[in-house]
Amino acid sequence: MTKRTAILVAMAIMSTTSWAQTPVERVETEQQLVAITFDDGPHAVNTPKLLELFKKNDVKVTFFVVGRNVRKHPDLAKRMLTEGHELGNHTTTHADLAKLGDLEKVRKEIEDTQRILKETIGKPAILFRAPFLSHDENVWTVLKDMPSINASRLTIDWSGESTPQSIFDQATKDTKAGDIVLMHSWPNKTIEAMPRIIKALQAKGLKLVTVSDLLAAAKEKAADK
Repeated sequence: MTKRTAILVAMAIMSTTSWAQTPVERVETEQQLVAITFDDGPHAVNTPKLLELFKKNDVKVTFFVVGRNVRKHPDLAKRMLTEGHELGNHTTTHADLAKLGDLEKVRKEIEDTQRILKETIGKPAILFRAPFLSHDENVWTVLKDMPSINASRLTIDWSGESTPQSIFDQATKDTKAGDIVLMHSWPNKTIEAMPRIIKALQAKGLKLVTVSDLLAAAKEKAADK
């Protein structure tokens, strides 16, 4: 993320109440940008494959990482950042936070991953995604003004019934500027589908960027009004 983007995102977080206490599914922007996101990593085998693919195709994404996996694979987390990708907080153990029923347990899941990221890559996350996209009052209490990112395009790649073709269809059909696509870094069928997904989205004239870059574009549009 560039310094200018970071400033725009910070301004957006402070000034856009719709990004606080409400999950972000997509944004309105006139720029031809889409955010591809990957949950649950780093994955020892598939994350390097994704990184090589993204480097080859000039793609930037947001990885919503699990703290315990960052501990297992710190070099991959560092590589994600070095190669221009964004790391978001996806809790420490991938717990369903709304089912924990305890503020301090929720706080630990989120804040421990913030600490792990700071120790590993030098900074905490500025974006969060709840496992299972599950929120309750405790989650919002801990997050305060930190945006929680859902998605407008759900590939369902975690399902045993999904296929590379179904993942491709969900990620590309009707996908347009401002959309956020949710995927996972561990299914092999996702890795198989990704080259076609990138090619199809780029053929639509869409640029694949981080969520923070997408939020910054939305802020720029709002500022122009």
